[in-house]
Amino acid sequence: MSLSIALSNALSGLQVNQTALQVTSGNVANVNTPNYARKIHNQENRVLGGQGVGVDTASIIRRIDQFLRRDLMNETTVLGNNKVTSDYYNRMQAMFGSLGNNNALGNSITDLSVAIENVANSPEVAAHRFDAVNEAVEMAQYFNDMATNVQSLRSQADAEINAAVDIINAELEIIADLNSQIANNDTKGLPVGDLQDRRDVAIKTISEYMELQEFTDSFGQIRLFTTAGRSLVSGTSFSTLSYTNTPFMTANETYPATISGIYLNGGATPPPTSDITTEIRGGKLEALIAMRDETLPAMTNQIDQLAAQMRDEVNRVHNRGANTPFGLGTAAGDPAAMYGTRVINTPGDPLTLGSDVTFAILDANGDSVTAPLTIAAGATTPTAIITAINGHLTAAPGYGTAAWNNDRMEIKLEPGYRLAILDNGPAADSGDATIQFDADGDTVQETYLGFSNFFGLNDMFETPDLATGTPALANQGAQLGISSNIQVRQSIVDDPSYLSRGMLRGTPPTMSLGVGDNEIAQQLADAFGENFNYASVADGPSAVSTTFSGYAGVILSFNASATASSDEALEFQTFFFEDLQAKFLSEAGVNLDEELANMTIFQSAYNASARLVQAVDEMLETLLNLAR
Repeated sequence: MSLSIALSNALSGLQVNQTALQVTSGNVANVNTPNYARKIHNQENRVLGGQGVGVDTASIIRRIDQFLRRDLMNETTVLGNNKVTSDYYNRMQAMFGSLGNNNALGNSITDLSVAIENVANSPEVAAHRFDAVNEAVEMAQYFNDMATNVQSLRSQADAEINAAVDIINAELEIIADLNSQIANNDTKGLPVGDLQDRRDVAIKTISEYMELQEFTDSFGQIRLFTTAGRSLVSGTSFSTLSYTNTPFMTANETYPATISGIYLNGGATPPPTSDITTEIRGGKLEALIAMRDETLPAMTNQIDQLAAQMRDEVNRVHNRGANTPFGLGTAAGDPAAMYGTRVINTPGDPLTLGSDVTFAILDANGDSVTAPLTIAAGATTPTAIITAINGHLTAAPGYGTAAWNNDRMEIKLEPGYRLAILDNGPAADSGDATIQFDADGDTVQETYLGFSNFFGLNDMFETPDLATGTPALANQGAQLGISSNIQVRQSIVDDPSYLSRGMLRGTPPTMSLGVGDNEIAQQLADAFGENFNYASVADGPSAVSTTFSGYAGVILSFNASATASSDEALEFQTFFFEDLQAKFLSEAGVNLDEELANMTIFQSAYNASARLVQAVDEMLETLLNLAR
């Protein structure tokens, strides 16, 4: 072996072992660095002309199990989905209280029931009426707060979707840039392991938000796709997601009507074909979209259904009562004694009364001041009804007026007078008259119970429509989101004596209302103990027949069950993810003992190569001395 070959072997040994020590030092330095994969230095024999002339660095690669890496990315997606779902269910659970919590909706309803029972027991006691009205106001406010909080959670989910889109866009750009650097380094024979680590971090970040498909091309560049096959990254090119945050969230905001989609390369005016919202699978994004568009709206539907049921049933009973406000005058600026909540857009349409309805004008003592008006059962129209009432009120000496105001029945009374209405319907319907009328304009007549209840002349609860502000009520007006607006009628809040307690009694022409009459107050209290039917809600509880407070418990129980299930799923997925991550790190992570052992080996090899260089140098010097 010539001395030149020996020197070449020794020098290559120095260079290769120096590189190996460099790789080892990088591993040791990053022993605690998250997402760092251990680098392996591979070397090979250098051969020239069929003869070994030293050693070369073959490659510096990551020690990583690609199958475990793929599984870890998939489980990152699942875990991200579970985290969001559990987080939002727990926020909902905290918002609605617990079964034994005094802040629970069911307890608020029960408090109102007890207060009304006290009114029934002592209808003449003003303090009981005051307490009942206060409890009704607090319960309505509870509905309002819950509905508002649900929309607040939807707004938070919407904001998180917007933030997620920004994060994904930033990581897609990083991946494309790293693809370029990796391909360039690979062409030049330079290490790419650290670049691959950073790229994996970016892919893992996106995987938290959505499920991905990926493959690596011959240049070492990763290509990313959505589960529907839409390209996210192709080599050094990357796509861009766009999303417009909803500035103000109400129950009326829905996707895709008023809530933006998530668009892929949509541009300034994205076409529907670029909307990938429904294509997103897994991860935080899918969970956030589901919460905003399904789970939280389902909660709104449940609360709305309870609010509507309570409004309709309580108002039906309350309208039987005769405690209407005293008149304050019939001038244009005077307030109405009765102002209906039902909008009658077509007052000339046919209306059928199932039984007679009696109207009595009372004085401050509750006694009739004139013979009552009776509208006979049979076919009529809203216009004919209001004409008859107005004719009765304007008869000498003049007790008031009746007219349409914004398509709603308005009755004004002169000071000191009140108007009481009594239906003469069957006992099976608690005396309520049956009314048939097409109130919603669908050309099909609906059936209602109670004259005053139909027109909404003595309602206790009102629910203004979210979109138009007009009253929403059974078979008319949008019911969506009414829980956010349910309220006690202002005249009752201003004067709790207007809370219905008794009903008109006697036989025409002598009719009266007793101060101590508790018939209606007792019926109101009984309504809180009756079972009513509640329809099933998509992504919510099944149909059930129960009381007001019972359905509040159903809402709470369903949410508690869903919260527990989401927590269990998160706990299991966290354990599974951590176990998989531990296996991955055991393969890809840095082992200090192993690195220190390798360092000793490379150091010894380096020292031996250096000794060979020294020996060859001495031999060459000897040859030179012989030549002199």
